[in-house]
Amino acid sequence: MRSNTPASAINWPLSRHRLKLTARSLVLLGSTHAMLAHGVEYVAFNPAFFPQGKAGLQVDITKFNQGNVVLPGSYRADVYLNGQWFGRENLTFNAVEGQNSAQLCLGRDTLLAFGVDLDAVAEHHGATGQAAAPAFPVCGDIGAFIPGASVSFDPTDNKLQLQVPQLYLARQARGYVSPQQWDSGINAGFARYNFNTFATKTAGRSLNSTYLGLNTGLNLGDWHFRHNGSFSQSDGSSGYQSSATYLQRELTGLQSQLMLGEIFTPGELFDSVRINGISVFSDDRMLPDSMTGFAPVVRGVAETNARVSVRQRGILLDEVSVAPGPFMLDDLYPTGFGGDLNVTVTEADGRVREFIVPFAANANLLRPDARRYSLSVGQLDEIGVRHAPTLAQATYQRGLSNLLTGYTGTVVGEDYFSQLIGAAFNTPLGALSLDVTNSDARVPGHASRNGQSVQLRYSKNFTDTGTHFALGAYRYSTEGFLNVRDAARVRGLAMDGLNVDSVSRLRDRMDVSLNQSVGTGSFYLTGSSQQYWNRQSRNLTFSTGYSNTWKGLHYTVSAQRTRDLLSDRVDKQIDFTLSLPLGSGSRKPTLSTSVYRGDRSSGERASLGGSLGELNEVSYGLSTTRTSGSGNAASADIKYQTSQGVLSAGVGRSSDYRSLSLGLTGGVVAHAGGLTLAPELGDTIGIVQAAGAAGARVNGNHSSQVSKSGYAVVPHLTPYRKNMVELDPKDLSVDVELKTAAQNVAPRAGSVVMLEFESVSGQAMLITALREDGSPLPFGADVMDASGAIVGMVGQSGKAFVRVPRDANLLIVKWGATAASTCQLSYQLNPAPGGESHDRLRHLDAGTCAANTSLVAQDRPGASPRDEYL
Repeated sequence: MRSNTPASAINWPLSRHRLKLTARSLVLLGSTHAMLAHGVEYVAFNPAFFPQGKAGLQVDITKFNQGNVVLPGSYRADVYLNGQWFGRENLTFNAVEGQNSAQLCLGRDTLLAFGVDLDAVAEHHGATGQAAAPAFPVCGDIGAFIPGASVSFDPTDNKLQLQVPQLYLARQARGYVSPQQWDSGINAGFARYNFNTFATKTAGRSLNSTYLGLNTGLNLGDWHFRHNGSFSQSDGSSGYQSSATYLQRELTGLQSQLMLGEIFTPGELFDSVRINGISVFSDDRMLPDSMTGFAPVVRGVAETNARVSVRQRGILLDEVSVAPGPFMLDDLYPTGFGGDLNVTVTEADGRVREFIVPFAANANLLRPDARRYSLSVGQLDEIGVRHAPTLAQATYQRGLSNLLTGYTGTVVGEDYFSQLIGAAFNTPLGALSLDVTNSDARVPGHASRNGQSVQLRYSKNFTDTGTHFALGAYRYSTEGFLNVRDAARVRGLAMDGLNVDSVSRLRDRMDVSLNQSVGTGSFYLTGSSQQYWNRQSRNLTFSTGYSNTWKGLHYTVSAQRTRDLLSDRVDKQIDFTLSLPLGSGSRKPTLSTSVYRGDRSSGERASLGGSLGELNEVSYGLSTTRTSGSGNAASADIKYQTSQGVLSAGVGRSSDYRSLSLGLTGGVVAHAGGLTLAPELGDTIGIVQAAGAAGARVNGNHSSQVSKSGYAVVPHLTPYRKNMVELDPKDLSVDVELKTAAQNVAPRAGSVVMLEFESVSGQAMLITALREDGSPLPFGADVMDASGAIVGMVGQSGKAFVRVPRDANLLIVKWGATAASTCQLSYQLNPAPGGESHDRLRHLDAGTCAANTSLVAQDRPGASPRDEYL
């Protein structure tokens, strides 16, 4: 601590003031001199500010003059380069003659890994006539080798601050993380599950369904095994369906991923299809943020307690129970880059509705000289395809300039060939791409079909008007054009002598997604229009709405048009909702009322929802609905989120039906330390290991908490990026101290990384003791155990905060270099009142700290439990 105040200007006794003291920090006054030498801040303190006591003994404070002295040895530390986290490195410190603190040693490879341009350093030395470079490793003042550079190391936090002028750093893109810092993780297995059961009884008929969705993985070395599937049971039929099963491995040198098994082909250029085979494709996530160039949101309205199922090309992706009213699903597990989503809404009274949510990719702009490729080979594995053919798909994209990106691709299969060529343009009016695909399909027993498809895509974010045109796409196909999926279906029907015209052939399609700020509110529109060559009807679906807030009252107007895929009927509905918070605070309930009008039903709805618990871990909802022709209905929903999983339940009742739903979601990770539960899991996750730190929360998230076994799950980590993982010690026992509360990690995609947080455990005590002359123990004196390890420090008025591992032991207090500057005492803890555990701060009165061990410190006699346990 630096001070520019003269010592004579501060004239009050230090012992008259209460200063904050912890096991790691002291508030020291009276600095008379400060300097920075070799990255270590030197501060000389005036000893006159520290009371000497009756015996005239003075505490030795020279140990504080040079900050945290580094001892020779090897340290595993976080390295910060010019204030930015670089990675975790093993650092070596050697003793150097003339230096009180060990000096950092840096080798040539280490400096290059840190991004130091050694050629630029050599040029500087040559220009100034100095020696080009000392012999590696360089130990000592780094500024003597790299002009203007400095190093500061804090051994208590294991942090190295390295400052290097930009002139001597190799140029790297913003957001760059060196592959040397990518963490491959540990061998581990995990499973993410979503269980839901739904039962309803209407008109004397019972409908029961059960769904279990699984996303599982096993990491062994560099190989990652993944399996995604679901079990469903409804109306007496049941079965398990696999959506993807594959092995994946990162190809670091190619900045690519290798996948083998039941996989999906990339869908940036061609429609994504599922194959049994192999795929190699570039992974833009390995590039820095500044060098990188979508699952959609499903919205709808439920009239009762309903079950919502989402499928893509016949594969069940998700199934949830929703309360009456508008719903939104924005956390679908990614399965590919394209393919419309089929949404099925099953109401509590047995009514079923289906509609489509369009899903396509954005314009394909890349930065200049950036490349993207994919190569997939295998057998088509799509539901509804007879006599699945073998095929190969290859794509290539290249950024030609800031304005132009070119791309091409081809698909070769049995009796099928297609070629695509296109370009994307970066214009002042938005991103635009145009491509043409030619297909040639040979149909056994029929004439070959040849055609073309032209596709135009557009996206733009108009910041001045608050308009985000997320996706606009138009495709026109000639009558003879077939994509790879339709060509395979036509080929299979022809081989079996069936009607090949039963396969719908797309003529044109337009998709749009628009978000617009209107005053303080927002307007959205998503829609799709499709027309077919061999079907008369046009499929037009859209969802639009506007929401805003007026004097605390939130209102939403929405409209939806869908086509029921079962009956081919069009359903249009308008919904108006008002929401008003009742009271203030984070747990205030919200009262909502809605009026909806539709072609098939109309009604009114009122609901009350909110949250409970200190951390809002319980959320609830109550609603009542009046529907024309169906009478009144009431429902209740509740959700409870813990650090092990999320429980949910819902009930509904009317004169026509009874419904009940139960759900459980969460995840489990198996690793060398055992099994650790979590309420959710992503694909790239972390495991926090902090022995004795039960109760600490990860990144302030109440749902991620260190368990009694000392582990916690970090459910989501961004691959190839710096992720800060912090432990909040707020709920820790005072008997546990974290040596470090934050770590950085840059995981590889799909990895399970282990983050070890070292902690110190022991009984925390506040001891009051006096020297033999009756004066308090010297402020700043060290408290050591019998082995000589420092376990605490003395603060004001002779009070010492210590942390000890045993209930009885010897303590040594030392404030100088001579034997006369030490005293000893032993302590013994009485049993906690009422059998309580010793997980609170104990207050002991030691009496006199003497030169012998005959005195025993006891819990303060007659002290109330409030005094003993602070």
